[in-house]
Amino acid sequence: MRKCFFVFVFAAAVAAMASMAAAAEINLKLASFMAPNHVQHKQVIEPWAREIAKASGHDFKVTIFSSGALGKPPEHYDMAAKGIADLSFPILSYAPGRFLLSSVFELPFMFTTAEETSAALWKVYEKYLGDEFKDVKVLWLFQHGPAHVFTVKKQVNTLGDMKGLKMRCTNPFANGALTIVGAVPVFMPVPEVYPALERGVIDGTTISYEGLVAFKQEDVTHFATEVTLYSLNMAIVMNQKKFDSLPPEVKKAIEAHSGLAMSRRAGKAFDQAELVAKEKAVEKGMRVATLSMEERLMWKTETQALWDKWAQDMEAKGLPGKAVLNEAMLLLGHSKAK
Repeated sequence: MRKCFFVFVFAAAVAAMASMAAAAEINLKLASFMAPNHVQHKQVIEPWAREIAKASGHDFKVTIFSSGALGKPPEHYDMAAKGIADLSFPILSYAPGRFLLSSVFELPFMFTTAEETSAALWKVYEKYLGDEFKDVKVLWLFQHGPAHVFTVKKQVNTLGDMKGLKMRCTNPFANGALTIVGAVPVFMPVPEVYPALERGVIDGTTISYEGLVAFKQEDVTHFATEVTLYSLNMAIVMNQKKFDSLPPEVKKAIEAHSGLAMSRRAGKAFDQAELVAKEKAVEKGMRVATLSMEERLMWKTETQALWDKWAQDMEAKGLPGKAVLNEAMLLLGHSKAK
């Protein structure tokens, strides 16, 4: 009888230990359309998961479903919102008209550095943007490096050289800036750009050096013109129900390792990757030019009307467009061009 009792106690203890071990194992699924070796995967998301594990005491892992394995780029935000994935890595402008106020940071020539602009985006989110993300748990917000002009057959040295060029762009405000100088903007998600450049469907693209190299577009473009035209808002978001279901110590660790610091970290990773990617593009023969200060100022001055129109459009929708624009300009040290 006593032997049976000890056997029972031992079995119960083993079962309890197995249950605790199973409870400690947390493996979240993240949807991304970036390549497996993308800088945000390797230098930001994967180290972040290790930090959550250390801080929480749980076996916390993030399995990244990269290269659009779970769906097309415009679907990634909703994958987290609807629970198709636990986490997702969306580009917000791939859902036009949805993230209205946050788009202030995608206006032409608003960008400074990825780290600074990502931090400003998070600060404005905390103050004004909660309603735009009410269906998810926002972990951090960030931007990639500056979008420049890359062309296949023709070096752009002046604004006049842009006239008639079919240029890929996913940002509606940058589309307006391209139209101002006579280019023809073509909306196209980044994974579709390489074959379009290769077949001559478009003459060039607007993208960062890091994005150019990440999607191997430096193989089909030969000329770069550095203009720091714009950047796109990105995010790491989480299904709210999934977050709520996590153990308290894991939620506490996530809260402590999210927000402004992670926004800065993601932006800084892009700033560093930009330098490396430019070197790779130049090594492959990329010819780099810059617009003169006069032409750049002329283009920037003409696009100021897009800033004003953005604020007016937001106000017409009952949103605080003027306040958000002023806040973004203040955080990034902008004054309107004269």
